[in-house]
Amino acid sequence: MRDVKAATGTNPIIPMDFPDPDILRVGDTYYMVTTTMYFMPGCDILRSHDLIHWEFCTHVYDALEDTPAQRLEGGANAYGKGMWAASLRMRGDTFYISFIAKDTGKTYLYAADSVEGPWRKGEIEGFYYDSSLFFDGDGRAYIVHGNAQVYITELRDDLTGPKRGGLNRMIADSGKGGFLGYEGSHFYRIGGRYYLFVIHSRRDRWKRVESCFSSDS
Repeated sequence: MRDVKAATGTNPIIPMDFPDPDILRVGDTYYMVTTTMYFMPGCDILRSHDLIHWEFCTHVYDALEDTPAQRLEGGANAYGKGMWAASLRMRGDTFYISFIAKDTGKTYLYAADSVEGPWRKGEIEGFYYDSSLFFDGDGRAYIVHGNAQVYITELRDDLTGPKRGGLNRMIADSGKGGFLGYEGSHFYRIGGRYYLFVIHSRRDRWKRVESCFSSDS
């Protein structure tokens, strides 16, 4: 472990637009993945040792797909679409990143032996909105996802799709109405308990808030 001195900062920590962050700590280093939507190269990863001073680390891909919209051909475009809300996790010595792309309707899964890459491209069967990968201590793998209704779905060991006969159930429901329902799931196990963090809006007025659900199972 490096000798880390106390660091102070001011908000905003990073004076740039890095939306939908997900952070993973490995040893004394923090890695943050962020949404890049239609920009290519895409899926930025930043690196820090104190959560205040960040530096650019890498892009996960140079080009996501080779579609007319992503090539801006024939008047087509992917503005406001592309990759959203990536989840960054580690299992064993392998790093994983999952995210959806609004223009292709797919859930992508990238894997690498080092954060710097190269990243190997794959897919998870299905469309998992604002997903959070989760690897439990017993070796089972899950993806937590959804908008308004949040589900946990068990994945096959190779992460290519849902496990036949595996767990698949709703764990949070914000109901219906003219407000922002639960989304942006982040799922963790801390000290033997499971935690789901989501954002949503108040029912009586527009104000984005964060909620946390927890369970011992």
